[in-house]
Amino acid sequence: MRILGVLCGVAAAFTLSVTLASPAVAAGSSKIPTAPVSVRGGECGSSYALVGVHPVNNQHTDETELHMEIYWSSSAKRNCLISHHQGDAYGQARDTLAMIRPTGSAWPACPSSVGCDRGNYAYYAGPVYTPAGVDMSNRCIDFGGTAGIQVDKILYKQHCD
Repeated sequence: MRILGVLCGVAAAFTLSVTLASPAVAAGSSKIPTAPVSVRGGECGSSYALVGVHPVNNQHTDETELHMEIYWSSSAKRNCLISHHQGDAYGQARDTLAMIRPTGSAWPACPSSVGCDRGNYAYYAGPVYTPAGVDMSNRCIDFGGTAGIQVDKILYKQHCD
C-alpha cells in the first residue's frame, strides 16, 4: 500500500513537471498555459468547479480548434468562462475572445470588463466572470469565444440550473 502511494505521488509530480514545461508563448501573447484543472484547482479560482466544456470547430476544416470551459462557484454564485485553443490553433497567436453575460443582459465591454477578455493570445482568453453581486443560481448564461477568423461560437440560454 505504501509503495502504491509513493508511485502515485511520483506520477503526479512527473505529470505536473511535464505540464509546466510547456512551450514558450507565441509572439504577442501574454498568456502562458498552466497545469491541468485537476492540479490547479480551477483557473477561475479555488471555489470554482468545471460544469461544462463546449467545443468550437473551424468553419473551414471542421476540426476543433477551441473549447470553452464553463465553471460555477456555489459560494460566489457566479459563472466563469475560459476559451482554450486546441488542435491547430494551440500555440498560435490569434485574435482570441472569451465573453459571458447573464441571459437578457447587455454584452460586456471588451476588453476592459470582468465579463470579456480579448487579445492576440496563443493559448487562451479569460478567465471572465458574470457580474459580481448578481446571484446566478438558476439563471441562464450566454457566452462566446473565438480563436481566429473561422473559429467562433456564441451559445445562448445555457447552464440554467
